[in-house]
Amino acid sequence: MALQGNLQDFSLVEILQLIAVQRKSGVLRLTSDSNSAVLFFEKGNIVSLSDRREREKNSEPLLDFLSNTGRLNREQLEQVCAIRVQSKKELPEIVISGGYLSSKQLTEAIEQFARELLPTLVTWKKGTYVFSGDERTVSRLYFKVPMRTEALLMDCMRRIDESARMKELYSPSLILRPTGKQQPDELGEHEKRVLGLVDGKNPIYDIVVKSKLGEFRTYEVLDRLVETGLIETTGWTAEPLSEEPAAAIGAKIQLVPALRIAVVVVSLAVVSLGVRWAVARFEGAATPAAAPAGRTEKVREEDVRLAIEVYKAAKGAYPDDLTQLVSEGLAREATPKSFDYIRTPEGFSLQRK
Repeated sequence: MALQGNLQDFSLVEILQLIAVQRKSGVLRLTSDSNSAVLFFEKGNIVSLSDRREREKNSEPLLDFLSNTGRLNREQLEQVCAIRVQSKKELPEIVISGGYLSSKQLTEAIEQFARELLPTLVTWKKGTYVFSGDERTVSRLYFKVPMRTEALLMDCMRRIDESARMKELYSPSLILRPTGKQQPDELGEHEKRVLGLVDGKNPIYDIVVKSKLGEFRTYEVLDRLVETGLIETTGWTAEPLSEEPAAAIGAKIQLVPALRIAVVVVSLAVVSLGVRWAVARFEGAATPAAAPAGRTEKVREEDVRLAIEVYKAAKGAYPDDLTQLVSEGLAREATPKSFDYIRTPEGFSLQRK
């Protein structure tokens, strides 16, 4: 049974959480204005983000990412695009069989792409979603990279939070310059690449584009270079980021990350109601509380840990005991009897009995 609807009624965070908890397999298609995205799932894990149905289009998010991050040069990009149009091969198959990237390199690229893409997708407030298919849909994929959906969601929240902090410190129009301090021997490849772009002329938004590391990763590296004393601020570019007044741009830089955090936190706060409603739609149950016949009562530890983190995101603190997860609809009634849970100053301790 397909799950479909409007992102205004059921947020992407809730949808991903549902698919993960229910360990569903299939494909989730998202559209918002002229934007679209595709995520393939296998037993609740994201395994692919490449759309096999869009071969006629030269623009495909994963292909664009491979080009923007320097994994494919211009000539290679044109070759891959031509092959996609002329053949029935999937993008990963073309890239690997053509020797453009190794399996390991493509795996690393897809994992980075997923981390970069998800924070953008969760900000979509308007649009539609359709989840359909089953294990057979996923089995036909040429290349799969299993990624835990829960872990990606947590990383997504961290990136949104960190992006807000870093953009408060470093406006995209800020110009940085080298301090002349000697580079340490342990400086990594990404740090060297970004440091080479800092010349006292390029504003941060230019460095983000030229680094080909993605916005979040570039800001992360710049922050580290400032902390180590290798670069410092020198001023702002006189060129506006767009035709909008500079004051409006500055306001957006401050407000947009905060709104992104609000979207995720609010979505997590209502996940109890959302998941109960959607489970009923997925399973065809008469009421949200009705459980499908034959469903195992085994409680998975990773699901409980995720539920604890969701509770903290919604309530601002970890639960005193696991019964609070049950009352919020985040865990089954069997959960408190299956685990020993203790709140600690650092967080919590959870062990299966």
